[in-house]
This record gives sequence, C-alpha cells and structure tokens, in this order.
Amino acid sequence: MWKLITMANGGRFKMRALSDAFMHDLLSSNDGVLHPILERVHQDHTLMLAIRDGYINVYYRGGSILKLSEQRKGSYSAFFDIKYNKSEPQCPALPSAVASKEAAETWVDAFQDLKRIMDRFFSNHPKPERELQQLVARENNYSTISNESEYFISDIEVADPLLGARLDMVALRWLAAERKGGNNCKPAFIEMKYGDGALGGTAGLVKHLNDLDRLLGDDGRRNAMLDMMEKQFSQLDLLGLLKFNRSTSVTGVELNRSVKPEVIFILANHNPRSSQLNSILSDQEMDKFSDSPHFNLRFFVARYAGFGLHADCMVALPELRELLGSKDA
Repeated sequence: MWKLITMANGGRFKMRALSDAFMHDLLSSNDGVLHPILERVHQDHTLMLAIRDGYINVYYRGGSILKLSEQRKGSYSAFFDIKYNKSEPQCPALPSAVASKEAAETWVDAFQDLKRIMDRFFSNHPKPERELQQLVARENNYSTISNESEYFISDIEVADPLLGARLDMVALRWLAAERKGGNNCKPAFIEMKYGDGALGGTAGLVKHLNDLDRLLGDDGRRNAMLDMMEKQFSQLDLLGLLKFNRSTSVTGVELNRSVKPEVIFILANHNPRSSQLNSILSDQEMDKFSDSPHFNLRFFVARYAGFGLHADCMVALPELRELLGSKDA
C-alpha cells in the first residue's frame, strides 16, 4: 500500500502514490479492472489523471469527474460529486463500486453525460484558475510539445495539514540538455494566479511565499515532498501519462537535494494597465524572498504565447520588476 512518512515531530505525511495492485489494475489490458479508464484518459486530452494517497482523481476542466479509491485488492469505490448536478434532473445511473472491467466501462460511457453536467455547473460557477492548472499540466506532460518542455508536473492541488501550505502544482525541472541522465532534476513548486484580483489578500503572493518559506526550510517536510514527487513521476511515466524522448540508460529520475528548489509564479491574464502587481512586487517584504536561503524565486514569462515551461522562461524578481517598469520608459 502507499506509505505514511513519520516526521520528526511525530506527524504523518501521506505519500500520494498508488499501491502495486492499483497500478496493475490500471495498466493490465488482460485483467486490470481499471484499464478502460486509463485508456479513456489516453484518448481524451480534456481529462487528467492525478495520483493521490491510495486513490485517483480524473479531472475535467479542473473539477473531479471521477474519484476512485482502493477498498481492497481488485475493488474500488467510485464517486462523482453531486454538487455539479444542481441544474440536472438526474445523473446517469452509475455503480458505486468498480470491481470489473464492465463497471469501469459503464463509468467511461457516462463521461460525456457527466461532462455536460459539469459544463453547465461551470457556466454558473467558473473555476478558471483550476481549469488553467489542468491545461498547464497537459501542455507540459502529455501534448505535442511536452518533449520540449523542461518542467513535468507531478501533481496539482497538493494539500496536507502537515505541509502548512497549499500547492497549486509541483514539478520536476529536467533540462533538455540533461536528458541522458535522470539524477540531476530540480524540484519546482508552482503557484497559479489568475487575474490581478488573486494577487493580494489572504491567498496572495506574500502569503504563499511565507508558507513555502516555512515548508522548504524544514528538512523533514521538504524531503517528504521530494520523495513523493519522484514516486509520482515514476508512476505517471509507467501509466503512459508523460510524453518525452528518453535515453535507454535512464531508468528513473532523482531530485537533487543539494540545490535550492524553485518557487515559480504563473501570473495568468495580468492587466498591464493595473498598478496592483507593480505595487506588490515593489513591497520591501518581497525582497527577503528574492534571495531566500530556502528557494529560488522565479516568475514565468511566456515566450510569445502558450504554457510550455522552460528554464529560459523563468525570471527572477529584479528582472520582472525591470520588465514591468519598461512600459513606462
């Protein structure tokens, strides 16, 4: 089964990973009861499979269209959140347990109806930030340009009471020039901010940086996170959910513990006429994070358009201030 990591303070961090039996049931085309669901995710790029602690979420537009939790070997509970069903007379009849390929196929056949229900819900309750997270993960993990990416997203929406922080995305930076070996990857923690209204307040840039400074300054919590990211990358790769050219000599990836992680902000749809971002970035409190002992602070600046993540797209705080100030020159 998946692993609980006991921390120095006695707390237990849940390793978001799947058991061998769970992996078999997804992978095996012969007797894997969940294989039809993995096949559908491969064939439908509007869906994303995310690995959790003993369960998976299949996401559509940033919302969970299916949660599958391991109950016992070969049997899984299946759940669709009825909150999405506020405007529909009824959901399709679906099995609450999946213990056969037939049950899995019933869920797969219902995805189009469930998508329609979720589309109606999101038309009234939009979640653009979560929807964009899923797009970023798809572009860099499993798209026609993902081999060119240098950041692979191992998880989204990471939350654990032990972390003391919520993480939009966690990623492994694997430079294109270093693909002949997998032992020099760098951890990256990515925060998505959609629109200038998300930049300040209780969930703003400074709050997030303070949370991450505490998390990454704690060796036990940081190493538990890195262990989880390595395991998730390995399992996503086995599931065929990462597309990149690989050297036959690479059997796995390792995150370099001796380098500082990157903390990256993706500031989506910033309004260049607004002064809010300039105001936040010029605050002296931001300066202490520009040279943090625990991480390298970076901001994603797209090259032309798109969300392919490359090392050359990541700029430090002084460079971003200069870029933002250039519009007044």
